[in-house]
Amino acid sequence: MPVFLSEPLMEGRQTLPWGVSGGFALSTKTIGFMMAVQGIYSMIAQLWLFPLIIRRIGTLATFRLVIAIWPALYFAVPYLVLLPRRFQATGIYVSLLAKITFHVLAFPSNAILLTNAAPSKKVLGTINGVAASAACLARAFGPTLTGAVHSVGLRFGTNGPAWWFGGLVCVAGVVESLWMEEVEGRTDSPCDEDDQATCEPLLHSATVETADEFVPRRISLGSVEELDISILKA
Repeated sequence: MPVFLSEPLMEGRQTLPWGVSGGFALSTKTIGFMMAVQGIYSMIAQLWLFPLIIRRIGTLATFRLVIAIWPALYFAVPYLVLLPRRFQATGIYVSLLAKITFHVLAFPSNAILLTNAAPSKKVLGTINGVAASAACLARAFGPTLTGAVHSVGLRFGTNGPAWWFGGLVCVAGVVESLWMEEVEGRTDSPCDEDDQATCEPLLHSATVETADEFVPRRISLGSVEELDISILKA
């Protein structure tokens, strides 16, 4: 997006639908401000919007909804240059905020689904580690690959191929999500023998050691039985 925003304005007549080209010729300062607005909104959406949506429609439904809308955003972004000049800034902000909204809804939902689907808590660390590594790998190769596709597109007079390629990746995610299932949270699931120790509520060791002192005991003093209630220790 920063590359797209900084590219020179379109020259000549656009050839629709695939020959759209040019950018917005925005300065580095302006682009930085837009990215800052996106970052601030991201924190707000993560804290307030994500829990609200999850409570209303559930984790898997949220993920499927977002991943289904995301391709349309990728396919539409290159055509922002066709907006009248007075509406271009509005279009850019709408696309940025929509993108970050999808981001803060999709990625935590994916992490929750992955965690709940883990077969055992013993492998949860490994699964999350592999997922984080895969995400980092995508962030490393994604810009390289889309940058190469964008360069090829510019040779043919269009700036859309990189965006449309991203949209196709999202379409693949939509198809994949149809086979996903939502599993109950691991804290609600019955434990097997191996995980029994980690699933039981954790008690302070002092409480466990003095648990017997909470039980009333009857003792015999000659011919009289008295009820001895132990004093609870702090």
